[in-house]
This record gives sequence, C-alpha cells and structure tokens, in this order.
Amino acid sequence: MPDWTTRPRRRFAPGRWGTLICRAAWDEAPGVRSFLLVPEDGSRVEHDPGQFMTFRIETATGTIERCYTIASSAARDGGIEITVKRQPGDGSGVLHDTLTPGATIEAFGPSGRFGPASWPDDRYALIAAGSGVTPMLSILRTAADRGLNPDVVLVQVAPTPDDLIAADDIARLTRILPGLSHLRLTTRQAGGARPTGDTIARIVPDMASRTVLCCGPQPFMEMVRETARVAGVPPERYGEESFDFTSPEIVVSSGAEATLRQITFSRSGKTFQCAETTPILTAARAAGLPMPSSCTRGLCGTCKTFKHSGEVVMAHDGGIRQREIDRGFILPCVSRPLTDIVLDC
Repeated sequence: MPDWTTRPRRRFAPGRWGTLICRAAWDEAPGVRSFLLVPEDGSRVEHDPGQFMTFRIETATGTIERCYTIASSAARDGGIEITVKRQPGDGSGVLHDTLTPGATIEAFGPSGRFGPASWPDDRYALIAAGSGVTPMLSILRTAADRGLNPDVVLVQVAPTPDDLIAADDIARLTRILPGLSHLRLTTRQAGGARPTGDTIARIVPDMASRTVLCCGPQPFMEMVRETARVAGVPPERYGEESFDFTSPEIVVSSGAEATLRQITFSRSGKTFQCAETTPILTAARAAGLPMPSSCTRGLCGTCKTFKHSGEVVMAHDGGIRQREIDRGFILPCVSRPLTDIVLDC
C-alpha cells in the first residue's frame, strides 16, 4: 500500500553505493527514455540542479559504470529522473532493455558541480545538444518548483522536432517562468543545418552579459566555448558538462625521458610501473589491472581511492572534496605519480 504520510527521512548517502528501484519508464523521443528511480530504503535524494549520479550496469561482459545527469527538480527529494539516449555499445542499451518498473540498480552520488549552485547568476544562456538538455531540465524544473524567475535563454539543438527531448514539459515551463526563452534549432529538417558559432552568437546576442552553461557532444561544446570566448564571456562565467563514453581515453605517452614510478595495490599485492606523465588509472588498465571508473575526467568520483603513501599531482573537476583529499584520497584517473605510490586496492 502506498505511504502517503509526510515523515522525516534520512538522506541517501552521496559517498557510498546504494540501491534505487525503477518506479516508471517512458519514452521522451526516438531512442530516448526517462526513468523514475527511488531509493530502496525510502531515503531522500538531495542534489543540486545539474548534478549527476553514477550507475552500475550489469552487461553480458561484466559490470560497467556510467554517469547520467539528474533531469528532475532538486526541489523534489523522493526520487530522481534520468533521461538516457540509447548509444552504441553497452550501457544505455542495457538500461533501455532491462530497467523496467520494479527493477533495481546500484547508484553512487549525487556528484558534480555543474549548474547554478557553482555558477550563481540571475541571467543564463543554457545551450544544449541532444540529451545534453538533461541538466538544463533540472535547472528549469527546480526554478519552477521553487518559485524562482531567472532570465534564461535555453538553446536546444536536435536533428528534428520529434527529437527535441521534453518539448511538452519545456513548453509548460515557459508558461510558469516568464523569464524563460526557448530557442529550438533542428539540423536535419528542410532548411536546417548544424549550428555554428555565428548561429549561436546571432540568436544569443547578449551572451557576454550571461553565465553560459553548455552540455552536449565534445565538438559542439568546443564550438560553444570558443563562441563564448569571442563574445567576451569570462572563463569564470562559462561551464560545461559531458559524459561522452565514445571518445577514446587520453593516453599520455611516457617518452624516453619520463621517470617511471612503482604503483602498489596494498590489498592484492599487485604492482605496476607508471610514468610521471601518465594517469595512474591509464597505467593500471595497461597493466591489466582495471579499477572502478566511469568518466575518466575527474568528474564523477567513481575511481576515488585511498592513498597510503606517496605524492601525486591531481587536476580534478569536482569529483572529490577537499576534506577527502586532506584525508588521503585521490582520483587515479587524473592523478600522476611524483613518487612511488601505495593505494588501498
């Protein structure tokens, strides 16, 4: 029987894996499905608009981990919605085929620093391509639920009108949020074309006076980033998010002059060599010692590992808190060794 009562609930712990139950799944657009997920233990999910969660997905070849942005409002803590585009390979296809009402999935988070909480302003240009609109949906849905009315230009790019994710809900949001302007660009219908920097600059002529948040494929974001730079948007008012798992992992060549450091997994006793110019995760994979990971860019925190000894240089993008660094944790995906390293693996 449904529990309709209002009662205190503990928080879904963002620093450990937990179980979510799928309560509903529906199609948003061709090849795009949304899922309503709630904590199995009845806890509440606290997140900022624009954050993501990391999910463990069981595939025919083993368990993989993928990040998906929370698309639902941060003002609602009973569960989350994620919107997933089916992509080639494992991951999204498995979710589309098996994550049905009643099914469970392991999740970690919420994580990430993309969105108004990290880039506070009252004027935004939200620029998204394809499923990159999902963090923008969370931002706008949160604004509507909290009675906010920021000045927002939402630029949404999709191949055809049928591919525009959440088109009906965005139309609803434009009625609730007087400051929201929704600009739709389609690339494959008659007269359509891939947007260029000139296109973006033309439809958002006051970009320089706005905070620009962008999400989409890497080439699209590179174009928007350069357009924002040319328009005069300072780096501190530009943010982006993407989980493009089709992109090849960056492997840094060690070169003859690079110093090799020994990496030791304390629990298994395994050791391998890692050049000072190479991320530890990359070297571990090359040595046949895979570690839990997802984004490989210092965003999600999935590979977070305790470092018993040694020194690293780490350039992360929000996937680890300062207090965790102070305690000795690192993100191997963006950590390069300066000395021999011992990890709790």
